[in-house]
Amino acid sequence: MANLKGRVVALERRHLRDQPVYGVQFDRDALAIYNAMAYLDATMEPTYHEVGATAIYVRGEELRDARYGPIIPAHLDEHLKRYTRASGEFELAFGREPNPGDILQFEHVAAMHSSEAYSPHFGRLIGAWKRQLPNLECPLKFENGQLFRRLRPEGRNEFAKWEQDKTIQPEVRWLEIPEVLAQTDFHSMQTISAVVFIGVQDVKHGCRPATDEELERPATESPLREPEDFVFTKQRLSDILLEVFGV
Repeated sequence: MANLKGRVVALERRHLRDQPVYGVQFDRDALAIYNAMAYLDATMEPTYHEVGATAIYVRGEELRDARYGPIIPAHLDEHLKRYTRASGEFELAFGREPNPGDILQFEHVAAMHSSEAYSPHFGRLIGAWKRQLPNLECPLKFENGQLFRRLRPEGRNEFAKWEQDKTIQPEVRWLEIPEVLAQTDFHSMQTISAVVFIGVQDVKHGCRPATDEELERPATESPLREPEDFVFTKQRLSDILLEVFGV
């Protein structure tokens, strides 16, 4: 029995010895590159498939699973079933799902999607890419508060081109909330400034326009100053799933 135990210990030590050793900067970059994949699609160059097979991406996926748990299939994800564009913005701002009576204001969305919030986020993603994937041009750039994506050439003799991704702009994100869009007058360019959550309705978080009385209540909670990179990418992926599958 003692000999068997010794052999098991020896095998475990050999397994640990044979595992690659990663540095702190490598791991930070790996997680950043993994998060960057949320901004890539088949219209861009390089594509997700060119990055997904790299060691840095594989390491980022390992770190993501270790820190946040493995990805849950959409049809089994209870959080995703409750998710709406409004609840996603509230969760980004306050780090939790909304409760009945919670208020989401445009100013919360504007703060979370401001240039000041995005600059360090994309700075980490793009910096990691340039350090770890120098042979692949980074398909993202962030300049003057604007995000640009590098699109694939449309024809054989054409070149890749850069196009602004306006979906991260605060005004666009506010109008993506159906309850806000329904109350928007595009002729007068006026819309509502806040919504109040009314609980989970038919599986999804429900909300309606906030009243003046509700807006006069003193705030009891302040938005986060700088969400984690993972929270930004989780929101983007959730938005895509909501749009494509209506989950």
